[in-house]
Amino acid sequence: MARKKWIKKRHRPIFAILRGIFRLHTKIRYNYKAVKSDIKGPCLIMCNHVTTFDPVFAALSFKCPVYFVAMDDLFNMKVSPLLKYLVAPIPKKKSQADMQTIRDCIAIMKEGGAVCVFPEGNRILSGDQWPMTEAVAKFVKISKYPLVIYNIEGGYGSDPRWGHTKRKGKMRGFVKLVLTPQEYKDMSNEQLYRTICDNLRVNDVSSGQKFKSKKRAEYIERVLYRCPNCGKVSTIVSENERFKCNNCDSSWAYTEDLHIVPNDKFSTIYDWHEWEKGETERMSRDCLGIIFEDENVEFYKSIRFRKKKKIMDGRLSVTARGLTITDRTSIAYFPFADIDGIALVHRNKFDFYYKGRTYQIKGDERFCSVKYVHLYDGVKNV
Repeated sequence: MARKKWIKKRHRPIFAILRGIFRLHTKIRYNYKAVKSDIKGPCLIMCNHVTTFDPVFAALSFKCPVYFVAMDDLFNMKVSPLLKYLVAPIPKKKSQADMQTIRDCIAIMKEGGAVCVFPEGNRILSGDQWPMTEAVAKFVKISKYPLVIYNIEGGYGSDPRWGHTKRKGKMRGFVKLVLTPQEYKDMSNEQLYRTICDNLRVNDVSSGQKFKSKKRAEYIERVLYRCPNCGKVSTIVSENERFKCNNCDSSWAYTEDLHIVPNDKFSTIYDWHEWEKGETERMSRDCLGIIFEDENVEFYKSIRFRKKKKIMDGRLSVTARGLTITDRTSIAYFPFADIDGIALVHRNKFDFYYKGRTYQIKGDERFCSVKYVHLYDGVKNV
């Protein structure tokens, strides 16, 4: 049976209309400028991932339709049938290898289309690049199509993943590098991987640009969950431009140029975040009891391309052995040994993959999900 074509005639006029609408919208809301490019498909575009709107930001630079790889969670939303009809996103399981996604991407490029992927697999949280694997270089070589590296600058400063409000600043999107198959075919996987990483790295913190907001520190506890002075977890609270530890009364401000003052311990969110990650990985080796816990979480079972099913509300606790969700009448336990991966979703959720099934934990609006990812990574490293 012949495979149905992914690219439809309707996509070109739809993309042209949407491009006109969103060019104005992104200018007004984000002060965003997309540098135009004459590059057309077939090609493989790789873009850094800083905001939910990144597919729109990147698409504005290209005249042709661009087909984006999107995480499964998008396809569980009510608007997903409309999105599939209008722009035909390519589904992928978050933080997991998905061969069907690779086959779909290559098929689209064979049809003459431009495919865009976000190799980090997740929006940046601390201000610097998420780790990527060498598989991104292998994917490029398998495709045998031109590689286009696209940069979005100012996204983390304007709309940090942990934040709650937009900041006033400047954003820009542009093609950083183009490599033809002839140029990368003789490169080793390691060389190509390093080239991709280096050219995708965008650090707004070191840019010196200012991003103005009277509430710029609010919800910073979604990323900073451990106090560097007393070591306590989940004691950070934020309001307006400042945040503090409720246990030892240490306090800080988050500046317009994305720095922390006073910088007695750390001057950037990234440095603080890397420190607490290391502390959590150490606890995964040394602590025998409950390491983290949160009340009032929602527990869902996620069925691909269908609406998620709520299983229970309750308390989430985690040890170095696994996750436990409890309510008044039931207990659900998931040992880390049988969990294939944990991935952040949006701002206050995380997915985990257990015996071929996908589950989701959703906390309140100030819930910090990254600490559970850090613990899982620490256990797996051990």
